[in-house]
Formats: sequence, structure tokens, C-alpha cells
Amino acid sequence: MNAAARYELNDIIYELESIISELESISYGVRYDFKNIGNNKCSDCIDRVISNYYTVLRKLKNMDTKTVTEEFANANGGGVR
Repeated sequence: MNAAARYELNDIIYELESIISELESISYGVRYDFKNIGNNKCSDCIDRVISNYYTVLRKLKNMDTKTVTEEFANANGGGVR
């Protein structure tokens, strides 16, 4: 994986972390700032999305970029040059 592809991966990770943070803030606000409108169910749903995003984030952060084959990288825009 070349430097540009690695930079793009890091950019995706940063953006995903930002989205997770915003969703956590929204979930907290829905859970504690609103009452008697199904706020807990709504917040629980947001929390499930957050959990899924954390799974993706963990997989992205643990990805071994050294094992990306040149063929795969070239086909997906991150070729070795």
C-alpha cells in the first residue's frame, strides 16, 4: 500500500471517529434531554449503530496494510508505486 492509500485510510479512520463522537453526543442528548417520547428506544437504536461503527473502526485500525497484495491494491486505487 503506497503512502497516498495509507493517507486515505487514515483519513477514513479519522472521519469515522468523528462520526462516532457525534452520534454518541446525539444519543446522550436524546436519552437525557427528552423524556416520555420513546427517547430510550431511540437512543438504544443510535447506540446499536455506534456499536457497528466501532466494529468497523476496530477492523480498519487493525488492518495489516503490509499484507495487502499489489493486485488488490491496484484494483482498489491503492497500488504500490
